[in-house]
Amino acid sequence: MITNLRCALLVVVFSMVATAAWPADKTWQTGTWREVKVERPKFTFGGTPSMPNSGAPRTPVAPREKRTYVIETDTIRIEMRQDTTADTPHVDALVGEPVTFALEKNTIWIKQDTGREYKMSITKKSPLAKK
Repeated sequence: MITNLRCALLVVVFSMVATAAWPADKTWQTGTWREVKVERPKFTFGGTPSMPNSGAPRTPVAPREKRTYVIETDTIRIEMRQDTTADTPHVDALVGEPVTFALEKNTIWIKQDTGREYKMSITKKSPLAKK
C-alpha cells in the first residue's frame, strides 16, 4: 500500500517537474523581409592540393557563406546573420515578402511556409521612427 502511494506521488511530482521544464510556445509575429544579402568567398580554379604526408588529394570543403537578413515590422527593425555552406539548409527569403518570426531575447526563430523553423542570432535590433 505504501509502495503504491509512493509510486503515485512520484508520478505526480515527475509530471509537475516535466510540465514546468517544458518550453513555452513561441509568440509568432509577422513582418516583411527588407534586405537579404549573401556573401560568397572568391574561388580560384586549379588542381586540388594533396595532403602533406600521404600525397592523397584533399577532400574539398564546401565554402562558407555569410547570409545577412533584415526584417521590419511597424515598430522594429531586426538584423540577423546566418553562416552556412552552399549545401546546408538556409532561410529562403525574398525582399518585400511577408515573414513569420518569434523573438526570444537575442534569438529569432523564422518559420517558413513549409512549417520548417530556423534559429538565428540577432545581430542588431532597433526601433523604427514613427511616420
